[in-house]
Amino acid sequence: MLSLKDILSTYWLRVQHELLPWLDEALGPLGPRHLQLFGVLGLARIEALVPRFSGLVGRPVSERAALARAFVAKAVFNFPITIMLIEMPGADKTLRQLCG
Repeated sequence: MLSLKDILSTYWLRVQHELLPWLDEALGPLGPRHLQLFGVLGLARIEALVPRFSGLVGRPVSERAALARAFVAKAVFNFPITIMLIEMPGADKTLRQLCG
């Protein structure tokens, strides 16, 4: 029986070989943190974890998912304060596109 680490490693190798060439063409070359964020978002499936409220006042569902992805990016990029998260996507086009 495979351990969780082996299963995740196999999954990540498959993602790298099949999806990353396409991603490099769409977004340009990705740095190591961008690749790590992409892997975390792919494994976490954050959109499935964000509650979906229909008909309530507030942010639309798509913006809630983008906000959740941005806070995952804050953890991956190890930003100590949220203001860095707010300013960074303005300077980093790839991060902005990954977060939505």
